Amino acid sequence: MTTLSDPTVASVVELIYGDQSRFHSLESLLLQVDLKRAEYLEGALWVNADSYWGRLVTPVYGARVAAVGGSAQADRALLDLVEVTVARFLQGESLARKHLPAWMPGLRKALLADGYRMKVDRVVGGGGTEGGVRCRLKPTPWLPIRLVERVELLSTELEVRGQQTALDHLRQAIEHHERGRFPACEKRLRSALQQITAYAAGTGDLDGARNVRHLVDIGRLTIAEGTRLLHDLRGMVVEDPFPHRTRADATRFRIQLTEVRAAWLLSKVEL
Repeated sequence: MTTLSDPTVASVVELIYGDQSRFHSLESLLLQVDLKRAEYLEGALWVNADSYWGRLVTPVYGARVAAVGGSAQADRALLDLVEVTVARFLQGESLARKHLPAWMPGLRKALLADGYRMKVDRVVGGGGTEGGVRCRLKPTPWLPIRLVERVELLSTELEVRGQQTALDHLRQAIEHHERGRFPACEKRLRSALQQITAYAAGTGDLDGARNVRHLVDIGRLTIAEGTRLLHDLRGMVVEDPFPHRTRADATRFRIQLTEVRAAWLLSKVEL
């Protein structure tokens, strides 16, 4: 899982659809959270594209697919959608725990499973008066359960395939993440992905560009797939190139991205 899970996304979409008066202009909401991108509208869903539901779910689930494929922009857009929606639905409501609306506990639980803690507070305006509501999703200090399970599965597959060096890098990356050593974690992630790319290419060379070209030449990757993989390899240790709000959030995304790319590369090589 490289982004918010389907249950979390579905609960937010259903919340918006259930009270359409909260957003007088759906297009305005989508623009605000950067979901009005052409690439999110390409997938065909079994919905009426001209209906309110169709205009809502098509870009949201298009972004979900893009985020699973490694798009940090799509990942961020979905997080922003949750923040903006929660803030709007809590406008004018009491923030006391016992007065919170019925949908809040379920959404909080789903977000925690995805690795995010919801923080909601009042925004103080001019003159010391309370204005609107602000919602922020903060990454928890541990990996979400689903991601932990996927990393464990990847570790098992690397062990079965005899890729001990890549496995060691992956384990050390997770250890660095748990201790808050984010730059060290990302360097290990990149090393693991380089090793797995070399394994998929069938070479002992750790030159990422050369291995990606070879994978394209032998037909294991398309040109577009190779370009994306090379972009991800180069971006793994660039100083926070993703539009995330925190360093921990960016590092977690890189763990997710490594897991997805590694599993995808291993699927190209038969045991």
